[in-house]
Amino acid sequence: MKPKKSFSKHIRYRLEYLAYLVFTPLARSLSHESILLLGRFIGTAGYFIARKRKKIALVNLDVAFGHKKTRRQKERIVKRSFIQLATSALQCWWLGRNPQNRMRAVIDGEPEGLDELQRCLDRKKGVFFLTAHYGNWEAMGVNHGYLKTQPLYSIARKLDNPYLEKVAMRFRTLSGSGILYKDQSPIKMLRALKKNCCVAVMMDQNMAVGGVFVNFFGRLAATARSIAVLSYSTGAPIMALFSYPTGKGTYRIQYGPELKLERTGNKEADIKNWTQACESYLQGEIENYPEPWMWGHRRWKTRPVNEKNEKNEKNGDLYRSLKNKN
Repeated sequence: MKPKKSFSKHIRYRLEYLAYLVFTPLARSLSHESILLLGRFIGTAGYFIARKRKKIALVNLDVAFGHKKTRRQKERIVKRSFIQLATSALQCWWLGRNPQNRMRAVIDGEPEGLDELQRCLDRKKGVFFLTAHYGNWEAMGVNHGYLKTQPLYSIARKLDNPYLEKVAMRFRTLSGSGILYKDQSPIKMLRALKKNCCVAVMMDQNMAVGGVFVNFFGRLAATARSIAVLSYSTGAPIMALFSYPTGKGTYRIQYGPELKLERTGNKEADIKNWTQACESYLQGEIENYPEPWMWGHRRWKTRPVNEKNEKNEKNGDLYRSLKNKN
């Protein structure tokens, strides 16, 4: 069975790449306004078609907001989140042609907070960017490469499709930014920091192995601790980096603020507290403007051992009922 499954995957990857090759010239020939309309259409269609992903998003919104938002408000957030994701993907596709000039149609003016970024870089310890799958994070990373500041290395996961992974890598690095994969040694991150470079880490996704459980919207969430560990050991400051949709199909980029984190002398406790501070910051941004976040990810999938032993679903797998229904 494995060879057949592997063969079918190989065919699917080839077909996906063929579709990319066929539609790329068309997508890149469109105006930015047309890309926005197409993103709205595809995102809306996905909202109605991707029912399981929609259910996951609604479960997440129940965790995050409970009764503070009505069912209708939550559905509107999910729909806009789907549209944002589709629009961001199409914009990145569109930016593949003449990216530096086209970036002006996507990014709204000069980023805010560059002075604070420079103050952090002046310490010569490198900088960690705390960010999330929010707005158009890919375009934000590419845009950084066009700024007159230190290079950026983003932590990313390889795409399952190796052909599309090469496409994604070309886009992510076309302005001089670099990519570090999650499964690579942290030594590469340390080298980047030693060169006073910036390292972007998205801390809004489930960490299946090696994470620490901290509070996120009132529920424990398995979270990467690498940014806290390396910042603690190197002294590299941690500052926020976000792209906020303006409502006009463009994004406002904000560097900062720097997170002010205290050392108590208890390293393990400090690392957990720093990780919690990072998650609390992300939570605040998402609470303030929830639509641009990628709600369809199973953020609370991994559970602590004591919760796994509980039969009460309230304390167990949030998404178990979705599996049973599908």
